[in-house]
Amino acid sequence: MRSLEEKAARLLGGVVEAGILHLYLRLLAAGRCSTEEASHILGGADKLNSLIGAGMARTCESVADQPSWLIPVPMDVALQHALVGLAQEALVDYQRLLGGYQRMRDLPSSTSASADPSVCQLAQLITDSDEVGRLTSTLLGSVQREWLTLASHAPTEPMEEIGDIDAAPSAVERGARCRAIYDADSLQEATMRTKLERIAETGIQVRILPRIRMSMGLADEAIALLPLTAAESAGALLVQSSVIVDALGEYFELLWERAIPFGGTGRNSKGLPEIQVKILRLLVQGLPDEAIAERVDVSLTTVRRHIRSLRETLRVQTRFQLGVAAVQQGVVE
Repeated sequence: MRSLEEKAARLLGGVVEAGILHLYLRLLAAGRCSTEEASHILGGADKLNSLIGAGMARTCESVADQPSWLIPVPMDVALQHALVGLAQEALVDYQRLLGGYQRMRDLPSSTSASADPSVCQLAQLITDSDEVGRLTSTLLGSVQREWLTLASHAPTEPMEEIGDIDAAPSAVERGARCRAIYDADSLQEATMRTKLERIAETGIQVRILPRIRMSMGLADEAIALLPLTAAESAGALLVQSSVIVDALGEYFELLWERAIPFGGTGRNSKGLPEIQVKILRLLVQGLPDEAIAERVDVSLTTVRRHIRSLRETLRVQTRFQLGVAAVQQGVVE
């Protein structure tokens, strides 16, 4: 099993600036330490501040006589911060390139004919929603090895095709491995749960994770398509930079390890007592134990005893897993 520093180096290498990454790895190896200790470990206050400025570490203010602490941010947060920065830079570069090509078109044909269209292939901003839909369908139709979906919201046009239940099976039938991670909020709507079940039935591996921060589709570890927002008309960013695509793939794998498998396992076949069903419904809504006890009119101890029993019955370890299992098995709507 790789060490934490090795995993961070693989995940962030080539995406985070080398000097900043070196400082981050040193802090990661040291773990939580006082700002004074961190300054010594990193080689000075200026390097400490540069690490904080890059969003790779944060300080915890001192309390009473205790010193302030410096803590490395989680790897996925560091990667997301870096990717946002790279995407913004790519957009700026693309807009500059687009402006340059527009000027070239105004020049005599003998001059503009020498333009090399390959220079803007690493990242392209696509603002036409119909074009985004066509491009997604084309990518799905040409996938040979793997298609990855990450969705921070319930699929809506034009990005719905990323997890399209009609197009994706063709990739599965061709032998491609198709995996998708959807935000846990998707389980709140009955229509979305039904759609996820249909997607899973086609052979796509579906998992659920709370608080997904971005959406994307990755084709054969070579091309990434990132919707700018959930809105239909917002467009998407097409990325073919190997550095960014590799980092996005690593980010997906990091989330995949944490996500909970989604799949039908029977509808409420456990014969649970009504009080446990009520507790599950409130738990899925996000209520804490104290609020559940008040709503069900039992003691806090009783609520926690029922939750422990439910975990054993549904064979899960955490509250989130318990909520997902309850929805999947039809115990709650």
